[in-house]
Amino acid sequence: MHTLHLDFHKTKPAARAGYALAIVGGLAVVLALSAQSMVRAEIERHRDALDGGRESEVPVLPRGVTSERNAMEGARAIVGRLAGPWEILFQELEQIREPNVALLALTPDVQKRQIRIYAEARSFTAMLSYYRALERSSNLRGVVLLEHEIQNSDPQRPVRFTMTAAWGEVR
Repeated sequence: MHTLHLDFHKTKPAARAGYALAIVGGLAVVLALSAQSMVRAEIERHRDALDGGRESEVPVLPRGVTSERNAMEGARAIVGRLAGPWEILFQELEQIREPNVALLALTPDVQKRQIRIYAEARSFTAMLSYYRALERSSNLRGVVLLEHEIQNSDPQRPVRFTMTAAWGEVR
């Protein structure tokens, strides 16, 4: 009988394909880095060209605007429409402690000075409690329940509802 020699620790030499892939990968990295460097240099060249010619450029105004002053007035009007007492209103809504109501979304309408509140309550009682809390708010007025619906697909049957409220002079 012949003696059998088993060597479980013998290592196989690395495959030629593995070395070839490592070399190809290294070349790809070098090419990508050089392409990135060239693109970065071109961006800087274009940026310098744009910055150098700014003093002589004529400002481009939106269609229908005849002067920079009119453009600034229009921009101020837009900012004024978008601006609102958001921080105070959000604090007011956060202070309402109704554990059985979850706010889902808030949609402001700055022109009408209204906020639409989408929420979900565990019960009608919780929804009405939240409604009363909004009515007692010092910064909101004209609270209206627009719609409500029992979610029959949910085993707990929560009530989804939408309300609107207006804000006047925020204190």
